[in-house]
Amino acid sequence: MDEALEPTGLDEINEHDRPEPKARSFHPAWGIPAGILLSYSEIIARLISGKDIVDSVWPHAVRSLEWTMALRASSSLTLSLFLIATFGAIVVRAYIKSAIPRQEVLVLSHALVGVLLGLISIHFLLDVFYLRGAFLLLPTLMGWTLGVALIGLGGLPTLRSPGENSMSPARLTHVIGVFFAAWLVMPGVPAIAGFAPTPPDSPAIGYGSFPAPYTLAHYRSTYTLPEEVVAVQGDLEDDVEFSVYIALPELPEDSPVTHLPLAVLLHGFGYPDVDAYQSWIHHLGAKGVAVAFIQYPSDLRPEGHDQHEATYANGTSDYLQHTYRDLAIRAALDHVDSILLSEERDAELDAHLGDVVVDPTSLWAGGHSLGAAYTFITLDAAFERGWGSHALVVALEAPASRPMQPSLQPDLSRMPEQTMVQIGVPQDDMSVGLCPGAFHQQMFSSLPDERNQLLEIQSDLYGFPRLVASHYLQTDPARDTLSDWSFYRRIDAQADFLVAHGRNDTFTADWAYQYMTDETMLTGMGEWSDGTPVLPLIWHTDAIEQVPSFSACE
Repeated sequence: MDEALEPTGLDEINEHDRPEPKARSFHPAWGIPAGILLSYSEIIARLISGKDIVDSVWPHAVRSLEWTMALRASSSLTLSLFLIATFGAIVVRAYIKSAIPRQEVLVLSHALVGVLLGLISIHFLLDVFYLRGAFLLLPTLMGWTLGVALIGLGGLPTLRSPGENSMSPARLTHVIGVFFAAWLVMPGVPAIAGFAPTPPDSPAIGYGSFPAPYTLAHYRSTYTLPEEVVAVQGDLEDDVEFSVYIALPELPEDSPVTHLPLAVLLHGFGYPDVDAYQSWIHHLGAKGVAVAFIQYPSDLRPEGHDQHEATYANGTSDYLQHTYRDLAIRAALDHVDSILLSEERDAELDAHLGDVVVDPTSLWAGGHSLGAAYTFITLDAAFERGWGSHALVVALEAPASRPMQPSLQPDLSRMPEQTMVQIGVPQDDMSVGLCPGAFHQQMFSSLPDERNQLLEIQSDLYGFPRLVASHYLQTDPARDTLSDWSFYRRIDAQADFLVAHGRNDTFTADWAYQYMTDETMLTGMGEWSDGTPVLPLIWHTDAIEQVPSFSACE
């Protein structure tokens, strides 16, 4: 029997001295598939409960991201976990060599290997569909733990056990497992050893640095969903009390500011978590913008939705849910109008603002993923209200497809002269891809090229941490150096541009505009620690018509 599968190593205990083994119900190696099943148990349970595959995998993806960020931030934590895994393997190895081990110990040890294999397989699935190489230390840690666990159970890798002349299939499996673990570990060695170049620090001053000059006060106000929307709601968002979150700059008493522009920010599909967008809100609000973060429902089940096969064309889709979310978003905008913009403002907001007025004629409208697509709904509703007539910034980040329905097409003919559109498309967006953003750019074709920008954010895997332009680049859980340089610098400039126009400050408005339209300043991403430039943003003026790599979108 192979050492990796035998309760003890055959090479370590003399046959004549071996106690008679107890009967066992199943071989300890069956702990491996049990462990794999355990690693998938949460995902399976969520699928059984009715959640779709994205919602089922999401908690695991978030934990993976949290672990990765923790390992990045603390080399001592990383090394400590390596040492703990090594010490555990040494203890198991000593236990196996010293006596006939208990069945329970062997089962648990093999189950641990199974859990590790399951987690590694989930990591690879996430890497294909979401991460694209973003995580380095997490698979390195899992690979190290798997390797020492296999060595702890089966000893050093060898194709033949002592005294055997033929190769054992189990020993071959053991060797493959150890070398697979080593393959997982190797890419992270330069990072752990400190040899890999590091990315540039976040900007210390200017755009992309710490949000300034104002701090923010935060308020929440629930709004009433239209009856048509409530009638088709599913139960996955029963814990969400749909609200508008208002963030207002705290102006000093002697401030000369009399008007604040308005920003309307929409979250991504199934992600109504205001905490995930706090950095975005702070970079807008700290410049002097009143920010309204709108929650809208994702889990909607109109009649026929389960049989409906969505059609996609030119950056649009015909999901039945679009119509109902349009109603919800317009109801939320009505609520913003009522509590923040009208003469009869909400008492708490009125007490904060005093004589200051929130002026929506200077408007920032944008969002992330599906929220970016629904920005077109925001714009249509805003123009109907007279919002955005003086100055307008449109920010679509990792945008999904917008509604196809004729009744949901926006009238963009009322865009003011001072309009700035920036559409950010992460290169390794495995959720919605690059094409919707490229088609959305064509919606603003009446604008001059410099005011209608599609910005492709490149991934740069040169050093550590890897700079991966993923779908979640703009959210707080995934914030890193690439976020600061490629995204938050632009948000600061957009806010400056809007605030300055709202105050008729032509000097600051011109500076912000020059920053956003100067290719060197706009696209430069700094340097790695060894002087190598980080891959810059790619600025497309008409991606669909002019860029061969986008030709497949049509």
